[in-house]
Amino acid sequence: MSSTLSIALGLAFIVLGVTAVMLQAWLWGFPMEGNRSTAPRLWTNIHRLVGLSFVAIYITMMIFMVPRLWQYQVELPARTVIHATCAIVIGVLLLTKLAIIRLFPHFAGALPALGLGLLINTVILGSLSLPYALRAHSISGDTLSPQNLDRVRDVLTGLSLPEGSNPAALATPRRLEDGREVLTRKCTVCHDMRTILAKPRSGPGWYNVVLRMAEKPIIMGDPLDERDLPVVTAYLVAITPDMQQSAKVRMKAINDQAERAAGVAVMPMAEDTAAAPAAFDLAAAETLYKARCTQCHDQDEVTAHGGDDEAGWSKIVKRMVENEGAEVNEEDARTIVRFLAETRKKTG
Repeated sequence: MSSTLSIALGLAFIVLGVTAVMLQAWLWGFPMEGNRSTAPRLWTNIHRLVGLSFVAIYITMMIFMVPRLWQYQVELPARTVIHATCAIVIGVLLLTKLAIIRLFPHFAGALPALGLGLLINTVILGSLSLPYALRAHSISGDTLSPQNLDRVRDVLTGLSLPEGSNPAALATPRRLEDGREVLTRKCTVCHDMRTILAKPRSGPGWYNVVLRMAEKPIIMGDPLDERDLPVVTAYLVAITPDMQQSAKVRMKAINDQAERAAGVAVMPMAEDTAAAPAAFDLAAAETLYKARCTQCHDQDEVTAHGGDDEAGWSKIVKRMVENEGAEVNEEDARTIVRFLAETRKKTG
């Protein structure tokens, strides 16, 4: 199932679920004449049609989703457990409601409670899955900016992609859409979308993950083949700055609290660095900075920070290494800090 169809069905599922319960609550208020309700026949039929559409989407989604449970990691993420639980509960409530309507009408008084249960579980199910699906599906704005596409091309150029892969061709909107489809159609067979998008990585980091996943055996669904590897890597590299921004927001409160409590230790700097400015190779430092930092960050993001001194840049580089998994050793970190301090000096 394509990501576009999956999202459309998910949105329709929520809308139909809410509509069905609201209509049921309204129609339930009409008095009964014998065994028949006096509710308008038109709206009764609309309610029935909405309910049948809800059930049809549920069955369709379950056909695609249930087999994925056999492909997940040994221990499912908590969000996936809740998601699956809500889906199962919805099925139980639907079967119970159908049984009451067809076989046990003397339990009809329980139908409003069942409708409320369906509403609650439907909303929880949608809120747990749709935000991450929409995030993975979105390719617009900064992701398609010329600067970001240039960054993606440069990152891909440094990777050992399969023979015949063209970094320039991969860093295009059309190919990024292909990568998105591979991610949402193949990668989510075994992995929760939140797990995939939670941690930003460098270009080599993403490519190593993709290679490792392609080597794993898969029982159901389509495995990753060699043609998928470059496009899904390109897409993950392209959305990494957005992932970095999300990670930054998550960590801000934690970092602010830590700084207020004890201060942030600066990155250790070589004692003789300041004493020998002539030995500092600015061109080599710029190459290192681009190779390490622009794997996950746009140049505009660094520029937006403004100027700073070595202590200020040390805090930022240290945070990238310790909290966001930047693949930088201590020596390279010193060089990057020195380069940033030299080229983006603190003013005032």
